[in-house]
Amino acid sequence: MNAFALNTPSSGASRHLLPIGEKKPAAALAPSSPRWGEGGSRSEPGEGVSISITAEQADDVVAREALLDRAMGPARKRRSSEKLRRGRRPAEGLAFVARGADGGIVGTVRLWDVTAGEGGPAALLLGPLAVDPSLKGAGIGSKLMRHAVAEARRLGHAAILLVGDAPYYGRFGFGADKTASLAMPGPYERDRFLALELRTGALDGAAGIVKASGRRTGQPPRFRAAA
Repeated sequence: MNAFALNTPSSGASRHLLPIGEKKPAAALAPSSPRWGEGGSRSEPGEGVSISITAEQADDVVAREALLDRAMGPARKRRSSEKLRRGRRPAEGLAFVARGADGGIVGTVRLWDVTAGEGGPAALLLGPLAVDPSLKGAGIGSKLMRHAVAEARRLGHAAILLVGDAPYYGRFGFGADKTASLAMPGPYERDRFLALELRTGALDGAAGIVKASGRRTGQPPRFRAAA
């Protein structure tokens, strides 16, 4: 996949970028007070910093994990979404990084193979999405989201799930109407469990707990033909 360049701001209104994921609720299914999603802000205007989005490489692991620690903190590994990622590899061809002009990683997004409910259809779980806090307001999160969704569609996937801020992710077509009968495997906020159908009707009838279905760590790649 070819990298593409985009311009983002070097200055402007600041907001703390967090990666996609559920906030730590007081009790299972109980909303928490903060309304941030796992990544990006509600407005990301401006231009100025040159970046490119490329496929994640094996030697990006250390830099990616360091970025996630800066953006999310140590609690990130206790989130409900992490239960579906632990011990698994991202969906084939669907792990991306944003690189600055010096080649350093300034953003990351990954998608994971899941099953939407008991005996349900195949889907993707998006997250974590994170951007280096030093590039607040740069629009990198939005560019990563659009790139990830476009690539998932191109590769023939039918639906994407995530847990995040509905007003933010609604900009990319995500909503809670298709997740009413689905549940995450752990505490989460019902109104933040969102889905986007890439194929109309892909989640019709899906019900039950979302389950991991991706390759386990150490398994060889599987190849998916483009639709």
